Parts: sequence; C-alpha cells; structure tokens
Amino acid sequence: MDTTTCPDSRTVTGPRPVLPEVLTAAHLVDVATAGMEGLALWLAGAGADVTGSVPETDRDSPVVAALRAAGIEVEVGFEPEHVRTDRTAVVWPGVPADAHPELDRAQDLQLPILSRAVALRALCAQAEGGSVAVAGSHSTTTAAAALAAVLDDGATGWVLNAPARAGGAGHAGNSRIVVDFCPDTATHEAATPGAQQHRPSPHFLAHEPKFTAALILTIDANAPYYEDNIEGLNAAQLLARRAATVVLPTWDSSVKILRERLGDRPEPRVVTVGLDPADTVWIMAPRWTGEDFRVTLRYEETDHAFILPVAGRHHALAVCAAIATALVIGEDPQAVSRRAGGFRGVDRSLTVLGTQSGVTVVDSRARHPREIAQDVTAARMLTEGSLIIVLEPDGIARTTAHAAELGAALGDADHAVLLPVSTPLTEDAVPDPLDAVEQAAVQKLGAGAVHRVRFGPCEPAPEQRIFEMTAEGDLVLVVGTGQAERLGPRLLFHLAAPGMPIPQQL
Repeated sequence: MDTTTCPDSRTVTGPRPVLPEVLTAAHLVDVATAGMEGLALWLAGAGADVTGSVPETDRDSPVVAALRAAGIEVEVGFEPEHVRTDRTAVVWPGVPADAHPELDRAQDLQLPILSRAVALRALCAQAEGGSVAVAGSHSTTTAAAALAAVLDDGATGWVLNAPARAGGAGHAGNSRIVVDFCPDTATHEAATPGAQQHRPSPHFLAHEPKFTAALILTIDANAPYYEDNIEGLNAAQLLARRAATVVLPTWDSSVKILRERLGDRPEPRVVTVGLDPADTVWIMAPRWTGEDFRVTLRYEETDHAFILPVAGRHHALAVCAAIATALVIGEDPQAVSRRAGGFRGVDRSLTVLGTQSGVTVVDSRARHPREIAQDVTAARMLTEGSLIIVLEPDGIARTTAHAAELGAALGDADHAVLLPVSTPLTEDAVPDPLDAVEQAAVQKLGAGAVHRVRFGPCEPAPEQRIFEMTAEGDLVLVVGTGQAERLGPRLLFHLAAPGMPIPQQL
C-alpha cells in the first residue's frame, strides 16, 4: 500500500488517486492564479510532474513558496522555453489579455491546451470515490471550502478557488474529490487587437463526469463569463444534469428557475436548502453571537445543531448549504458537526487583519457586485464606528458591465475609497469605467463621502488617504484581488507608525 504525502503536509495511506494520462506531466500557465493553485497542488499530490509559470509580481509570493514546497517547478515570467518537450499538456486559466509565448509554444509542439474547467472535469471523471461539484456564476468560494472541510474524512481530496484559513487550496485524497467549478478565478479581459487567440483543445474526454452531487449557489450575469442570467442558467443546467443529486439554495431567485427546469425529468434528485420550513433542509433562524453563528438544520424530521465560526450571514448560509449537501449524500451528522465547528472561513473573506490605533482592518476577496454588497453589509455589523470601504474593481470588462451595481454595492458605507481598476491590460482604448462606478457611489453616499485614489509622484499613497479619514472605533474593509491584497497589511503598518516608511515586503 502506498503512502502519499500531500501538499498540505498530511499523509494519506493507500493508493494514489487516479491521474488522467493527459495531465501526468502538465505545465500550468499562471499557476499562482486562484483555482490554478489548487489544481497544481492536487496534481502534485497525485504524483504528476507539474511545472508552472507566474508573472514577475508573484516571484516572492507565499503562494509560489507553497507550490515549490509541494515539489512544483515554478518559473518566473512567461517564456517559450518554460513549455518543455516532455510535457503532456498545458493548462491555462483563460485570462491572458495579449499574445502569450507559452501558449504559442504549446501550439507549435501540438500539445493539448486545456482550459482549467476541462482539466477539472478530467479529474472528476476518474475519481474512484465519486466527485462533488460546487458551481455558480459567483460566490462559491466559502461553500466549496466548507464542503471540503465537512467531508474531510482523511481520504477526500479537493480543488478550491481559495483555501480555507490555515488550509490548502488543493489536496489529493485517494477517494472522492470536491471541486469548485466557478469560473470567477482571475481577472479576465478580451484579447487586444492583433493578439493571437488561444482556444482550448478539442474535446478529448472519454466520458463526462457523473457527479455524486452538485451544489449550485448562484445564477446571475457576471461579465465577462455570463453576459446575462440566461447564459448562467444554461451553464448551471448542463452541470446539474450530470449529477445524481442537485442541492439548490432557495434564497437565490434564479436558482428557483433552475429547479423548475430540472423538474421535467426524474433525474437528478433535486434537494432544496433554505429558510423556509418547506425546504428539504430547513435552516432555522441563524443567530449571530458576536463571535459565531448558532444554527439548527432540520433534515428528514431530525434537528442538527451547529456552531459556525464565520462572519457574515451570507457566509454562514453558504456553510449551511455545504452542510446540507453533506447530509443528503449520507455523511455522518456528528462528524459533519465536528468538522464544521473547525471551519473558520476562507482566507480574505471578511478576514480581520488586525487593529491599530483603534481602527480595525478587514480583508475581502469579493469581485461580483452582489458579493461585494453582502460583505459591505456584514462589515457594518462588525463595528459601531464609521465604515470605510476601499474598493479595487476587478477588470475593465466586469467594471464596465456592472459599474452601476458596483457603486450601489457600497451603499451601507460611510465613506468609499475607489482604487484604479485592476486589469492585466497595459493599454486600453475604452473610457475608464471607474467614472461610472464613482457616479453610482455618489448617488448612494453623497459627493463628500466618495474619494478616488490616483497613483502618481505627486499623489498621496492610498494608506495616507485612508488614514486621514479614520478615527478610533472605525472599520476599514479592503475589497479587491489585485493591489488591494497588499493594502490591508500596509494600512495597518501606517496606522501604527504614520511617519515611518512602509517596508517593501508589505
């Protein structure tokens, strides 16, 4: 019997998981991207020879350090020679916004170029213990990480878009696998004029995976992935048809439409979870204690009590959806309760970074307007002082399509600080969509409450601008996945020592 040491430093006794042949020696483009990190860790734990590449900005990141510790060879920059002739495939997240030397090289070598979603389906198709899919147009991160946690019996593996706190984004168990199929993993822009368009290789799977269960959280427009609700609904329906059991939260109105669509056939089995006693799994009045949520779930006329140490009612409901999925596929309720009590949320999802000079700084990885609005509302409940929201919108395409919603999402704040839009584009010929976000925010908060940060040699740093509008007892919520990831620690340092230069590593 083999002993497999997985990237999260745990040891699994037993045979390695089945590894798709096409991924036995894979090269992952932009391997530190959300979702790609988890896939790389799973592959390495399963015994694959994994190489990857990252942009210069990620050279010394903790994610790259973790990937290298797992035995993954990570190159800095995107050079053709990074794609070696011994590779069996190249996997990419679909986010490059310009010509890409590594993808050009893969095409020259006639290597399969797989999208992340196709690679994940290949893993699920060969999972001997079955697979559980988490899907939605957005806002799946907490539910997927929670589901991996409550199913973690020592043999379960997972590929997540973001790790649970003190956990890993990927783990190669030797039984079933939990996979987050949400496409919202990285900033995506349309290719610039003249750039070579790269498309995933033709469909190569011998058969599509049949999921043990699928938990579908949200269906909504989410540019640039889903132009409108119909596109999101069609994608969710295709995935749901491949599952034996589909779990649908009834607090999402579009998910109710999916339930109606699925009702014309005997399969899949459709299970609902929500705040209505008529739901298959009834969530009975979640109660926030100031430190955690206390909640009871009723399933098959039996009540199960849980303590959920997460902040934000929407995050607590996502954990409840994960628990409901575990219960309906037959997981032991006592084991689920014990594991749920140890799940403390996802890294950078309403994470309290610290307090300095009486000001608390909280991190958020939210991208979509709905999840931003939910994090803003939850942050309001965490303070009796003023609430300052720092927003770095994600992508020109997304910000342009959702500008009004993004501005309106800040409506519960006392002050909003707008950072430049995060984008991989070096040049763009479109108007700055931050103007429309600013206009929508002003309509909600008033002109004096909306502040726009501009970068330049004569402009004050964002930390200084934010510092000037805070007072003891206030809370600053930093939202974004680009430069905003570093802003929280930098702000805490500035609050503690306003006159000191901020260390370069922060």
